[in-house]
Formats: sequence, C-alpha cells, structure tokens
Amino acid sequence: MTSAPALLLTVVTSQTPPDPESVSPGLWGFAVVFVLAIVVWLLMRNMTGRLRRLRFREEERMRREAAEREWSGRDDDEEPPPPGPTS
Repeated sequence: MTSAPALLLTVVTSQTPPDPESVSPGLWGFAVVFVLAIVVWLLMRNMTGRLRRLRFREEERMRREAAEREWSGRDDDEEPPPPGPTS
C-alpha cells in the first residue's frame, strides 16, 4: 500500500510544466494592475492637494507675522490690519 505523500509526490512530479509562451496573466492580472494604478493615481492626487494646502497655510502664517511686525512699529492709535491675504 502506498502512502498519501508518496502518491502526491508521484502525481506532482509526473506532470509536464505548461508552455511559457501560452501562459499569460489574463483578465484578473489586468484587473489587479488597473486597480493598483487607479489607487496610486488617487493617492498622488490627494498628496498634491495636501502639499498645496500646507504651502498656502505657511504663506498665510508668514503674511500674518509680517503684518504683526509692521503693526508693532506703529502708534497705538491705529487699528491693526485685518487678517487674511492682502492685495
């Protein structure tokens, strides 16, 4: 009587490998790559938006600090400049 592992080894080693020219990823391979490409595109878009907001906030902070420095050199009678972008 033959044991199960020996029989399995005989079946696995007796099969011929597939032809490398006929093997392709198929529809599932395409779908996985397509979904990954969309996910990467969405992540890049999100990162770009976050970097733009970060840069805008830094510029706004610098404007406010410059306005405060300018205000600190003036008389106390004057009103402070309004916060926000100046044109």
